[in-house]
Amino acid sequence: MGKRYRGNNYPSVPPNRTYAPTRSAQKPPFYAEIDAASQWPPDSESWADFVRDVVQLPENLKPAVQEAIRQQRWKIAPNPLAAIRTAAHQEAKRMGLT
Repeated sequence: MGKRYRGNNYPSVPPNRTYAPTRSAQKPPFYAEIDAASQWPPDSESWADFVRDVVQLPENLKPAVQEAIRQQRWKIAPNPLAAIRTAAHQEAKRMGLT
């Protein structure tokens, strides 16, 4: 076999690492509220209150908030509410609501 071109300081077997989960089992704030809202039909009257009181955006952005929730990026975000707000503003621009 040929000579290996590896330095003497390089370990041949990687060291054992203890497993530590990177995410906590606890859901971030407002996760449950957003998850519940994602189950509502688009014409539900609860959407106006949700957009105004929870997301704290004007009610005319309701379609943008619904689309942001439908995309489901908020599920992996560390701050789901901020992810919804940001995505809602982006969707509102695309929809011409601003």
